[in-house]
Amino acid sequence: MLKSILSLIGVGLLWGATNPFIRLGSIGIESVNSGSRWRNLWLELRMITTRLNYWVPFLLNQMGSAMYVWTLQHTNLTIAVPVANSLSFAFTAVTGYFLGEKLPGKCKYPTV
Repeated sequence: MLKSILSLIGVGLLWGATNPFIRLGSIGIESVNSGSRWRNLWLELRMITTRLNYWVPFLLNQMGSAMYVWTLQHTNLTIAVPVANSLSFAFTAVTGYFLGEKLPGKCKYPTV
């Protein structure tokens, strides 16, 4: 039981804490515009594959996914899924806050 709890916390941490770093590592990808769809794809792939500050958090995130699959084998599915996902959101918010991102508030979506 303790192993499952620690695994779920680890999954939430690996998924959540890496999301803001992946977002930082991919800054500028939306500004790639060469006019050709295939050239854009090539330029975006080249941009992402050459950024170590994208790949390190991405690989840690994938380690979290492997840990999640392992945890699902030993934990009740109805508990593991909501706990891992909610911890992921919490760790994303905390890590983003420490990186200077704004916390989402009540007025996250514009009103009409």
